[in-house]
Amino acid sequence: MVQPDRNPATQPDRGSRVHPTESSKSLPAVHVRMILESAMDGIISVNARQEIILFNPAAEAIFGWSSDEVLGRPIDLLIPLRYQTKHRSYVEQFGKDLIQSRRMGVQRTVMALHRSGVEFPIEASISHTILDDEQVYTVILRDVTDAVRRRQQIEQQSQMLDQVSDAVNVVDTSGKITYWNHGATNLFGWSAQEAIGQNASELFFRDGSELWQTILRETNKRGSWSGELTKMTRTGKSVIVDHRRTILKEGNELKGYLCIDIDITDRKKHERISLRSQRLESIGTLAGGIAHDLNNVLTPILMGAKLLSSDRAPANRQGLLDTMVASARRGAALIQQLLAFAGGIQGERQPIHIGQLIDETRGLLEHTLPKSIQIITKIASNVPPVMGDATELSQILMNLCINARDAMPQGGELTIEAEPIHFSRITPLPHPDAHEGTYLHLKVADTGCGMTSEVLDRIFDPFFTTKDLGKGTGLGLATVQGIVKSHGGFILVYSEPGDGSSFSIYLPTATTLPTSTSETSSKEPIRTGDGRWILLVDDEAMILQMTEAVLEANGYHVITASDGPSAVQKFSEDPGKISAVLLDMMMPGMDGFQTLEKLLQIDPNVKVIACSGLGTAQRERKAVAAGAKIFLSKPHSDDQLLDVLLRLSQADSAPS
Repeated sequence: MVQPDRNPATQPDRGSRVHPTESSKSLPAVHVRMILESAMDGIISVNARQEIILFNPAAEAIFGWSSDEVLGRPIDLLIPLRYQTKHRSYVEQFGKDLIQSRRMGVQRTVMALHRSGVEFPIEASISHTILDDEQVYTVILRDVTDAVRRRQQIEQQSQMLDQVSDAVNVVDTSGKITYWNHGATNLFGWSAQEAIGQNASELFFRDGSELWQTILRETNKRGSWSGELTKMTRTGKSVIVDHRRTILKEGNELKGYLCIDIDITDRKKHERISLRSQRLESIGTLAGGIAHDLNNVLTPILMGAKLLSSDRAPANRQGLLDTMVASARRGAALIQQLLAFAGGIQGERQPIHIGQLIDETRGLLEHTLPKSIQIITKIASNVPPVMGDATELSQILMNLCINARDAMPQGGELTIEAEPIHFSRITPLPHPDAHEGTYLHLKVADTGCGMTSEVLDRIFDPFFTTKDLGKGTGLGLATVQGIVKSHGGFILVYSEPGDGSSFSIYLPTATTLPTSTSETSSKEPIRTGDGRWILLVDDEAMILQMTEAVLEANGYHVITASDGPSAVQKFSEDPGKISAVLLDMMMPGMDGFQTLEKLLQIDPNVKVIACSGLGTAQRERKAVAAGAKIFLSKPHSDDQLLDVLLRLSQADSAPS
């Protein structure tokens, strides 16, 4: 059975050369027979002539021969023909070597021959002894066909994984790498010999212990984890990989994790280039839309101002002035829309009756929409109030109604509805953001051209528009969605080509009722300067001129400065004289923040009203943190300016 074509290994000593007389003294023959017959491993003994003299039941099961059929026959019966000659010469040399070295035996994996003629692998422990002055070789063997097959499968799978271009590695439960394919070497630079045994977290991340623990928790919880990671290579270069990790189990015992890394560094680079290109394209679209809208805003202002200054001014001067003011407010609303889209504007929230807003919106629409569009409003009597910002909610209505107008160039019906609706556990919720409770259902529907499913999928994308170039910013519906979400609501849209569109907005209702207009209206406070001095600082000459005129017309004395240094110089001449400083925060050279710092050094109690055309929430917080008392966004009306100054003076007179 011995073949010199496999890896020899020295067997541990089990006691050497036991003579039958010694064996019989220590172990009865009946016990020996019982051991041989019950052994799970096959046991075969051959004499010096290599004839079989022992063949136990386990050997019968392994080879398919009975002991009666093989006893006395050469061992060649159990050896494939191509190994028989090598086997005989090996056995002779094997016996000499064992006698000289006094080793008990060796263990080998060799090929054996079944009675059916099928070859199969066995693991054989071969030993040598002397019985009655005759050499005897005993083989204890077991069929390892399944084990060899599994090992071959593993080797084949390993070879296949080595051919995979993606990086594949296996880590144990302690994080040490136990397998590493060629793809991992190509991506990260370490060879298998260098990587195996290393801690994966320490190998790939400079400081990745926290990230590593997070990934482990998620993997153990869900059975797998996937996501983008930035890993380090052998050279210290960073690569972005799409990492996928799956747990490996043996039965119910966690053995480790299979990790696959796909290099997406180039793809992410191309994505950034593509996004930059899309951003530039979006800016072009946005610029065209803003130019169109601002031109519409500026035209009536310029024309009206020119007409009022001429001798051809109409009799209804107030109507012309109202149009100019409305146009200016529309321009301010456009800027607010852009800032709101950027996430910088947060209006004051209070309980609001939506019915009043709908009535106001209808009044504006009747003077704006073509006569071919019929406006229908349906407001339920029990409509609850919502907690929100009136300006933003009005903006929602106006945006949807203007879009409806554009969808009905030949005319049609525009319907605005408002009603309460209650969601409960019994009925399925219509949207992932919906919760149990009462909502205000605000619906704006038209009988226009409708939208295809492709357009519906993109209507809330920023800068997406179906209008011609220069006729829309593509921010209208994106802004609507942002406002609705900021109010805790959601939107459902239904549209079919040729069958109009319907926008259903759901807003959570307020828990407190708004105070009616009649209750809140009182005598307007008298906003007069009473001779107080204001330092007005702005680099725009027209703003200085107009603001100075408004303040002086309302009883204030005004000192003007066109930049930061002159403002500081004029304030330092008599700080106690100036009641408040109206300071533009965006000026060339010494900007508003630097000017504010200088003013506070002169008088820590100076009352500064910070003004800026970039009226974002972040900028407001920054100005107040720097020491400004109030932040006033541009453009502002004269009423807003006077109200702010009144609040400051009331704060001065309030008891401490």
